Amino acid sequence: MSEAKTGIAKSDGKIPAVTLAERVESQIEHDIVEGVFRPGDRLDEEELAARLETSRTPIREALRKLAAAGLVTIRPRVGAMVSRPTIAQVVELFEVVAELEAFAARLAAKRATDTQLDLIAAAHARCEALATTGTAAEYFEANRVFHAAIWDAANNLMLVDQLYSVDKRLSPYRRHITFHPGRQQNSQSEHRLVAEALAARQPEAAENAMRDHVMILSDDALQLARNLRL
Repeated sequence: MSEAKTGIAKSDGKIPAVTLAERVESQIEHDIVEGVFRPGDRLDEEELAARLETSRTPIREALRKLAAAGLVTIRPRVGAMVSRPTIAQVVELFEVVAELEAFAARLAAKRATDTQLDLIAAAHARCEALATTGTAAEYFEANRVFHAAIWDAANNLMLVDQLYSVDKRLSPYRRHITFHPGRQQNSQSEHRLVAEALAARQPEAAENAMRDHVMILSDDALQLARNLRL
């Protein structure tokens, strides 16, 4: 299992059980999405309870919820582990998110306020700067902000909810892809097409550019999945 040193910040006084359970779930989810725990890593309840300084009850509850969200797999007599999808499942996830993100870009081109377009432009500029001067980790975070700005600009809460849900499951693979040499520069040229279409309020162009961008990531993910022997 990958080393995990993060913990849950405590507040003074007693923490209600429901709040503690939510914090435990949030912390484990964060560690999976951020790559602290990798696909296939076993999630031992006792180890998690010790690291997060809590009992096994909220750990068990959190793992059940994360299993329902697709981030964790629980097997009888084996226990919980970070979900490790098959190659086909990784590709299917990218196909779904490509269509969702393409739809978000189309809606954003139609519905975004001027302020939201300014936020997208600023996020794009940040990515541009980091593509050549920043670390892969910095670019990965800036890339998240760029995509999230487009989702928000679609002004469709149901769509945004679905995007965040699927993106969590893909995040470990997107992170690995971002760290590939040269990927930041390639990604940025793809971002540029999306940003230009949005600035010009061209729904079809924005939709196609975003779909192409995410499906290119899918090709990278397929190679990654093979390397990881999923």
